[in-house]
Amino acid sequence: MIDPDSFMFFSEEASPTAIEVPVLKVFDRDGFRTKIALRQLTGNPNDPAEVDAIRFGFIDAPELEQRGGREARDFLTALIGGRNVWIDILLKMDTGKSVDRYGRVMAVAYLGDRYPALTRNIEIEMLLNGWAWLLERYEPAEIYFEALEVAQRNKRGIWAYEDNVHPWTFKRQKYNDRRLTAKESKTVEKCPAEACVGSLVKRNGKFGVFYGCSNYPNCTYTRSG
Repeated sequence: MIDPDSFMFFSEEASPTAIEVPVLKVFDRDGFRTKIALRQLTGNPNDPAEVDAIRFGFIDAPELEQRGGREARDFLTALIGGRNVWIDILLKMDTGKSVDRYGRVMAVAYLGDRYPALTRNIEIEMLLNGWAWLLERYEPAEIYFEALEVAQRNKRGIWAYEDNVHPWTFKRQKYNDRRLTAKESKTVEKCPAEACVGSLVKRNGKFGVFYGCSNYPNCTYTRSG
């Protein structure tokens, strides 16, 4: 159970163009559901008319299947679940859009009253508390790097472990594993014995490697390796 009182806070004022949106559901470790008439707000004809999801722009939290992934989602839920936040919408320079390939708005999100109080940068609080990696390729402000360094130095969140893997590395490995599995399944050789529905399996026997039917002992077909 995540205790909100144990959070490390970071106050930073949102830009004058930031808009207030409701957090309808925290569905991921670094994003949430909402409702936005995006094209009307940005005036960008490349943007979709409406979107229902926000993706943080400068951080990437562990995947749910990774160690710390569910804790990262729980942390974000305790932080913003059921509340309103302010968002600064970002533009992806490579696409000219404000959404990623999944149709999520890329934004920096802030929590708290906009005026007169300062708002809290949610991305930096995720970093400070040890529940996110930094997407350095998007050139975030220096304070992001400082927040990550503080979490790593104090072994907060995922940094209590020494063998963390980047979420993007984890996703790429899963993708490669799926491709390999699919490739192997396509190359399985069916047993040539009449009326047999088995497949040939590589085995080691008394006289070396050979291929036998997966339906053994119902099918005794063999072939030398």
